Amino acid sequence: MKKIGIIGGSFDPIHYGHLLLGEQARDGAGLDRVIFVPARVSPYKTTNPPASDQHRFAMVSLAISDNIGFNVSDMELKREGVSYTYDTLKACQDLMGADTKIYFICGTDSFLSLSQWYEAESLLSEFSVIVGARPRYKDTSRDKMVEKIQETYGTEILKIHMPKIDISSTDIKKRIQEGRSIRYLLPLAVEEYIYQNGIYTK
Repeated sequence: MKKIGIIGGSFDPIHYGHLLLGEQARDGAGLDRVIFVPARVSPYKTTNPPASDQHRFAMVSLAISDNIGFNVSDMELKREGVSYTYDTLKACQDLMGADTKIYFICGTDSFLSLSQWYEAESLLSEFSVIVGARPRYKDTSRDKMVEKIQETYGTEILKIHMPKIDISSTDIKKRIQEGRSIRYLLPLAVEEYIYQNGIYTK
């Protein structure tokens, strides 16, 4: 059976924190492939991302181009309305068939609110979850939530230990607007694309 991980988000822009989570999940869970899925409209961000769908998809494509274990999908960008994780996971399962096991990859903060998401019961009953666990970051809250979700839904939850890395898309955009360096926060190809296309400069 194939094992595919799905990692979603605005990726506005994608950075090394996203890529590290994807790679640690791929390696730690023995996934055949990790698919990055840029969101058209996030349920938690009701305004459109500053960068266009085209730019965000291009930046993800550039960021993952040297990793044969990574792919990018535009399925949410093509879908009208809000991008719900359950709908995306279900679409991936339908597309890939019963001989593929789908894992949802997320960080600790997203995981802690997962039981409140759209179609949470179906999501947690039908799919497995990989959560990136940073050292000493909300350990108690995360472990309690793992126990609660497993007891309630029987969900397979894998904790993947992550190096402590503090990079955010918000900080990257702020640095660009202030004329500060973003080197080593994201892949060089993405940095060059941002400046060549004048993204986040206003």
